[in-house]
Amino acid sequence: MKECNEYWQDKVAIITGATHGIGLRLAERLAEKGVKIATIYKSNDEQAQNFINTMTALNSESIIIKGDITEKSNLNKLVESVNDKWGKIDFLVNNVGTDIWAPISELSEEDWLLSQEIILNVPFRLIKLCLPIMHKQNFGRIITMGASSRNYMEGQANLAPFGINKGALTIFTKTLALEEIHNGITVNMVAPGSTAESGVNKEEDRIPLSKIPIGRRMTREEVTEAILYFLSKNAECVTGQFIGINGGCST
Repeated sequence: MKECNEYWQDKVAIITGATHGIGLRLAERLAEKGVKIATIYKSNDEQAQNFINTMTALNSESIIIKGDITEKSNLNKLVESVNDKWGKIDFLVNNVGTDIWAPISELSEEDWLLSQEIILNVPFRLIKLCLPIMHKQNFGRIITMGASSRNYMEGQANLAPFGINKGALTIFTKTLALEEIHNGITVNMVAPGSTAESGVNKEEDRIPLSKIPIGRRMTREEVTEAILYFLSKNAECVTGQFIGINGGCST
């Protein structure tokens, strides 16, 4: 049953990476509250159809576009489609990421640039496209996705592209928060630790269970709850904040 809550009803959310993992669980939770959902996917048609079926089962309006997220034209198409159909964008959750592991001495320039493109440049472009719409509304909630399995701000061997770009995204988030709060727009970061049923690599390869102080992986639900708080009415004065959902991996 849908939650009856005036704040959430008929809000519009763009969630990148909403066809699987944390993004899909967030889309489900928001759809249950009456939020309209838009996303983009690259190639997995089975996951895309599952997203469509899920939104239909929840009686939620949705938009899904097929295209490489690193292509600017696809981001333009996504935002234009949402604005044309629903006339607003309330929530933007930049959820897509990539893991590239290699010491700097062996890292190719192509992989270095790809990591920067997906982790840092895509959120920048999407935010730039959404901000004029949010300015007109004098309302918006922007979420970036960090990482907190380790303290990346201290540097991590063999994880240079991932850690450096997540670190830069953290500073970007805090900077944007300072610039946009007077426009009614909050900007916060949720940083999952090792989370079951998410990500692009096996979690045991990313971080062994023995390295997680709580003794288990995070759940998608736990990460989603943090995102929902930042999107909620209760968080309208909360901006520029970083919350790590990591079971004690980094503090």
